[in-house]
Parts: sequence; structure tokens; C-alpha cells
Amino acid sequence: MSAVSDYTQDEIEKLMAAPMLVAMYVMGSSLSGPIGLVKEMMSGVETAMNVAKNSAPDSVLHTLFSEANMKQQQDKMQQETKESTAGAQNMGEAKAKMLADVKGAVAIISSKGSSDEIADYKKLIVQVAENVANAAKEGGFMGIGGTIVNEAEKTAISDIQAAVA
Repeated sequence: MSAVSDYTQDEIEKLMAAPMLVAMYVMGSSLSGPIGLVKEMMSGVETAMNVAKNSAPDSVLHTLFSEANMKQQQDKMQQETKESTAGAQNMGEAKAKMLADVKGAVAIISSKGSSDEIADYKKLIVQVAENVANAAKEGGFMGIGGTIVNEAEKTAISDIQAAVA
């Protein structure tokens, strides 16, 4: 099992930013309005913190995604997510950059983590995608109608699953 001390600060920031990038990726696939966007982003954060709570106390995921560490690293995570999409001219380019950074985060934990940590991290990434997609309806009008997970979000989830495979 790896420890946070096994990772550089840059690697920690990339590992922590990846779930937020996944949330942004799914959100960018199908916009759901201002209230839906808030629900979706909060779903991504809550998913990461729930994984921390359910992980072994000495695991790197428990440490990285604990509420205290998430608050402490918040500014760095926001900067990392901004840097991920910097220079993108359109949503397609931004999504490609986000996927590349998610793959990079998986490569980081794959190089230093235990097989359980690697599997748990990949599961976290996919859980974030699924939970964000399920957090708010797309389409409809003023909460009437719409779809919980539409085709664009299903495609985004598939993209994320492929990225961590």
C-alpha cells in the first residue's frame, strides 16, 4: 500500500483533480441548467469524500479525499482543473485534454499504488462519472420531463470507463 509521502505534490494535485475533471467532462457532455450544474458538481465532490470515508484509514485514497484534505487542497485542485482545459478552443478539445489528464492520474497511481489502490481509484473515477450523470435531469422544462441520464452522458461514462481501463 502506498502512502501520500510516496507522491510528489504535483502528483497529489493530479490525483485529486481527476475526479473533478471527470465531473466536468460529464457535465460538459450535456448541460442541465444552473441548478443541475450545482447538483452535478456537488455529486462529484461527495462521491470522492464517500470513497475516502469507506477506504482503509491508512490508504492513499482515504488521505487524499478526506474532507479536511479536500478543503486544504481546494485552491490547488481548482488551479489544476483550469490548467487542464487551458488553451482549448472548443468543448471537444477541452474534453480531450480532460481525458488525457484522467489517464495521467491513473498512470500515476498505477506506478506507485498497490493493486487494491489502483482498482479503487479507477472505481472512484467511474463512480464520479455515473453519480454526476445521475445527479440532475437533462432536458425538460422547469423540472418537468427530461431524462436522468441521456445519450450524451452515457457516451461520457463510456469514455471515462475506457480511459481507466
